[in-house]
Amino acid sequence: MAAVKVNLKWKNKFSGEEGYVASVSKAKGYFINTFDKAEAKKYASEASAQKDLATLEAIGEFVNNEFFTEAV
Repeated sequence: MAAVKVNLKWKNKFSGEEGYVASVSKAKGYFINTFDKAEAKKYASEASAQKDLATLEAIGEFVNNEFFTEAV
C-alpha cells in the first residue's frame, strides 16, 4: 500500500487559531504558517513529517501550539 501524503496542521492552545505549516527553520527557530491548505508543505508520508515535528518540539513551538498530521 502506498504511503499517504500529509500536511502538518497546527492549533494555538490559547487563541484557538489554526492553520498549516508552510515551512520549518531549525536554524532560525520558528515555523512559517499558512491558512491555505494548498500552500502547506506536503510530506510524502506521516513518517517523513516526524522530522519537522521533532524540530518544532525542539524549538519550543509545542508550548503554545498543538501539531498533528492531516491527509492531503
